[in-house]
Amino acid sequence: MTERQTNKRLLRDLIDVFWNQGALDRHAEFFVPGAVVHSGLIDYAVPDGLVGGYAQGLMAAFPDLHHTIDHQLIDGDRAAMRYHGTGTLQNDYRGLTASGQKLDYHGNVIFRLSRGRIAEVWSNSSLADWVAAQKG
Repeated sequence: MTERQTNKRLLRDLIDVFWNQGALDRHAEFFVPGAVVHSGLIDYAVPDGLVGGYAQGLMAAFPDLHHTIDHQLIDGDRAAMRYHGTGTLQNDYRGLTASGQKLDYHGNVIFRLSRGRIAEVWSNSSLADWVAAQKG
């Protein structure tokens, strides 16, 4: 398998296994030790910040959370992805009281890859805009 094929599979599995199946305990398959996710004003260290903080909270609020990859570009140790996420708010989240609101958002991510795993991520999504719109 070429480096490009390995990286493409890694990112597809990140979405399918880590995010869609909620297999957060498998984070080491996707991220190098010390990886960082830069998301707006917050940086999440892997695993504590990303897994134990952000991902667990999001998945608890949206147990049916599902993502698809809209576009993906890979060039050596860099990759970019446009994704789409959906879910149903079934538990309170960031000041929102759960009443079955339908989540529908998009995001863009740039990855720095190292030896078949993710070393650094820059992420931007419309999730915060969705939360703000729900608050009215």
